[in-house]
Amino acid sequence: MIRWFVLVLIAALSLSACGSVPQPFRGAPKLGTGNPLLDMPSATGVEVLPIEGIAPEVSARITRVIADQLMELEIPAEAVPKPGHLGFVLAGRASASVTSPGGEQFDITWSVRSRQGAVMARFNQTVQVPPETDVPVPVSRLAADYVADAMGLSKSPVIGPAAAAAAAVANRPIYPSISVKPVDGAPGDGRESLRLAILQALSDGGARRDDVNPDITLTCTFESKPLDLTQQHVTITWRALDREGKELGVLHLENDIPSGALDGAWGPTAFAIAAAAQPNLLKLISIKPAN
Repeated sequence: MIRWFVLVLIAALSLSACGSVPQPFRGAPKLGTGNPLLDMPSATGVEVLPIEGIAPEVSARITRVIADQLMELEIPAEAVPKPGHLGFVLAGRASASVTSPGGEQFDITWSVRSRQGAVMARFNQTVQVPPETDVPVPVSRLAADYVADAMGLSKSPVIGPAAAAAAAVANRPIYPSISVKPVDGAPGDGRESLRLAILQALSDGGARRDDVNPDITLTCTFESKPLDLTQQHVTITWRALDREGKELGVLHLENDIPSGALDGAWGPTAFAIAAAAQPNLLKLISIKPAN
């Protein structure tokens, strides 16, 4: 993977505190594409994976209930066979079961992971599954509440490891709403894949996406020149514009890379660029001209 370094930030203007407290997964549409590497940055919601240690049909009955509970909390969710389509992941492992006249009972150890794979919460839940396959499993909303808490979307925070994650989200800086334009001049699929990666990085940092009436619009250009037969020098430039189109600041990211390295699918490189640029892009979108 190519490593990227932010070299210049021109942003000698005052910090802004406009905007509203972000809720990263509410109201953000999923942009579909045939390439899962491009879908991931704009994906929203929670994947509920099959529960390990129990029969697949039993797992499906439970995960469907939990996905429905998350939807009732206004969190997009889906019970899926494997990760890779949405954002956060809820995964569980069941303990040895005990059979009684009321059905099969076991404990499930759940973990909630962010899009980058960080564990946001771990907790246990006891579930009893009725023997009749046509009877809904009476699963408490504990798992859905923990997920909402970890995502910072809980209206009634639960007490446990997720509470600290929710508090961290609540204490994020408040940024203006943003829209990110496609990358002009980018080769391969970079015009769209880098845009989506930047949107995701800014969303993870606390910025709220708004493509209708944003406070700040980020434009981006990609420029390249050959250094020799095997290397090229790349400059990526972001410009922050206010609603009137006035330029607020500029951020440059530069690197020497193998010639043609970005002529096809950018894949993980788009995420590497977004990660390198994120801290200074957050500074860039928080500035506004002096009165």
